[in-house]
Amino acid sequence: MASDSKFSGSGPGSNPASQDILKGNMREQLFGQTWEFPPKRLSQLLSAKTRKLATKTQTVNDPTQKANDQPLLLENHHIVIDNIENYNCYIDTLAGAVAEAQNNFIKRQPSQFLRPTDDFERSHYPGLVDLLNTGLDSCKASLGEYEVQQAIYKELKFYIWDKPMEDGVDRAHPLKPDLAGVLGKAKPNSFFWSPRLKGEGMKIPVEVKDSWSELVAQAATYARALFSANPLRQFALVIGYNHKEHVMRFLVFHRGGLTASQPLKLESKQGQEDLILLLSSILTWKSLADAGFPAWCNENQVHLPAIYPHPVSVHRVLHHSFCVRGRAPRVYYLKIPYPADPTSVAKVARAPLDEYISPVSHTQGIRRSRRIQEKEERSQVERSQGGTPASNAVPQQGGAASVSGIRQGHETGSVTGSQALISELAGMSLTRDPSGITTNDNTPASIMISRDLASTESPLSATRSPNPTSVNRLKPGDYAVLKLSWIPGRGLDHKPVEPELLENCGGMFGVPRHYYSFLAHHKDDCPTTNHLFLPSDTDQTARWNLFGANVSSEKIPEARSLLGHVISHAGHSLVSAPDFRSLLLALVHAHLGYYNMCQKGFQHRDISIGNVLMVDNPIESAHFHIDTLGDASDRDVRVNILSLCKDLNISNQCTGFVIDGDMAVNWETYFEGSHTGDKSGTYQFMSDALLGAQARQRNYWHSPIDDYYSFYDVAQWACIWNPLNEPKDPDDLDALRTDIAGTSRGNATLKVLGGKRATLGKYGALLAEAQPFLQYWYGALQSLNDEWEEQCDPNAAVFRSMADHVLQTFLRVAHKYLVVPRS
Repeated sequence: MASDSKFSGSGPGSNPASQDILKGNMREQLFGQTWEFPPKRLSQLLSAKTRKLATKTQTVNDPTQKANDQPLLLENHHIVIDNIENYNCYIDTLAGAVAEAQNNFIKRQPSQFLRPTDDFERSHYPGLVDLLNTGLDSCKASLGEYEVQQAIYKELKFYIWDKPMEDGVDRAHPLKPDLAGVLGKAKPNSFFWSPRLKGEGMKIPVEVKDSWSELVAQAATYARALFSANPLRQFALVIGYNHKEHVMRFLVFHRGGLTASQPLKLESKQGQEDLILLLSSILTWKSLADAGFPAWCNENQVHLPAIYPHPVSVHRVLHHSFCVRGRAPRVYYLKIPYPADPTSVAKVARAPLDEYISPVSHTQGIRRSRRIQEKEERSQVERSQGGTPASNAVPQQGGAASVSGIRQGHETGSVTGSQALISELAGMSLTRDPSGITTNDNTPASIMISRDLASTESPLSATRSPNPTSVNRLKPGDYAVLKLSWIPGRGLDHKPVEPELLENCGGMFGVPRHYYSFLAHHKDDCPTTNHLFLPSDTDQTARWNLFGANVSSEKIPEARSLLGHVISHAGHSLVSAPDFRSLLLALVHAHLGYYNMCQKGFQHRDISIGNVLMVDNPIESAHFHIDTLGDASDRDVRVNILSLCKDLNISNQCTGFVIDGDMAVNWETYFEGSHTGDKSGTYQFMSDALLGAQARQRNYWHSPIDDYYSFYDVAQWACIWNPLNEPKDPDDLDALRTDIAGTSRGNATLKVLGGKRATLGKYGALLAEAQPFLQYWYGALQSLNDEWEEQCDPNAAVFRSMADHVLQTFLRVAHKYLVVPRS
């Protein structure tokens, strides 16, 4: 799971990220993905809408009710692009009312609210507030009482703010929107991105500057906060005003970048009419789903009727990503209660004990007070209590450059500092203060989502969408994980593999059970994508080259769809293994899970500490077996694998799992083109060969040997970060952790492999115990790699054979340390 930024965040021991750093990060995220549409088109995109009936042919009798395009499905989302012609936009039915509102607004002479362009920025705030509120009043008067009373933003009003918000993203530098669009008849005393009480929440921030590039970068930091407060929303709206030009733009941020209105020149009649049109489109929202919020998930509960008939409470959020553009993965932990439980189906609306929802892990560090930081730096990592480890983030230590940058699809994340990695990749739960009060120097509390407010203001409903082709239904007592991420559509040659992998491999030994995968729909028949906010592939006139980007045509525009996968809960981080033997057994089981994927023709390609998990109590799964023993050249190897599994007492009781499939490939199609290694793993766990090829942009076939090296790096990471390591002097261990978490993994490996076991005691007991195993395993991998290095004809059969031989090698190593010799 990866989020998308080279920005290093504000980890423990660091100062809050400054506005300049935040804005620089936003520029990189938006780089080359900024567009502008005529106000008429943007008003349709913002408007409440319903999807037309799908048909291949459009009839003459009712052309407005038929959609030309085929429905967007899980199976075709990578090749079918949704467009506005498939929808009936409610704003189009209000032409008369909008025209009346435009006339009324112009009669009020809105130009009187505009200050001279050379005045300083803050002098423009009062007039801009009057202009926006006068525009809203004109819209409401013309739409009429019936329409206005149905609008969820009927109480929208703008105020001067220009003060820090009460909460923020990752406790970074506090944000201060110039104006605030909020609901209510009185200006609140405080504002939250995620409100604790009704009416305190920021709905539409407004930014005023004299430079569009600066303004948009700042506005994007507000969008980042809006997305953090409502992670599954389709878009986030910010209004920008260039006071030097008397020009306004509506800025719509989405997971593929930014789509803005063309300039609204507020001194002109046309610009004033366009403003009224866009404000009217906001007032068409009669439900949160109309505004792009998911009707089936309110962060307190989710409704997945395809696999369970009742809403299910979110036990906690296991992972969240702080970004604007990108996959933005979000992972929920769900527990289906037994009818006899206090939190039974009959009482499903009751929230769990925690009043606020906050993620166990995310892709940016958490800012803590200096006193707490110093205490944490002296303490050891506490053992995780069953939480999924944090993101597969890329630490940026020592000024190291990102391995896979924004311009390459913006799919990697980053954190900073070894202590951040303790709380992140080691899988710690973080304690939050629900009151929002902080002891830190002028930094806001982290955004948290109120369960009570989510339940009362965002009632759940099932959304109508195409039926899934394959499901396994949830039942009382099941533990499940719901993972959602915005997957880019890549064309005919790049069908996402993850749904197919999960469906074919789920429930096999070492692979979590798969319940179902789906394309999210935020309202009936409306798939959750960013497609409507994008131009066609050939429409370069819509490009707003705000940051001087030079992006190849195949990278733009970036169409994304929100995909969900529900799997069984697969445990906690290997870092929290209770002892070395348990860790090693979990690694064996996870290796067999990876191999099972290979048996089905899939290669995972992202073996990392976040994707290899363990459980303390074994989970029943399918028995491990090998589908076919193959020809003579592979038969002996596969027979030997089965023999080693018998000695290792491999049954149907599994403690180690491989999860996720974002980077997976299907061998049936993988060998049809060249590969540079781009976006095929998590930095700290990628093989040296793969890192080298990626850095040089050389063609490289990511092979099973690369993945088995990743397994070694995962094991080494787990041994180094395990809390059982309690040396008297922690300095050496801290230095080792810094090496492995940053760009000096090779140094860490040399220390682990080259040191004498006695001297490794300075790092801790578990690492000292594991060192002979790691040494033996690494040497065996090196020898096997030398044998396969000259293989110049990569294909599915070769890769399967490679997987056979490397698994056999690993099982032999594990056998030496797990099986007691017979006397």
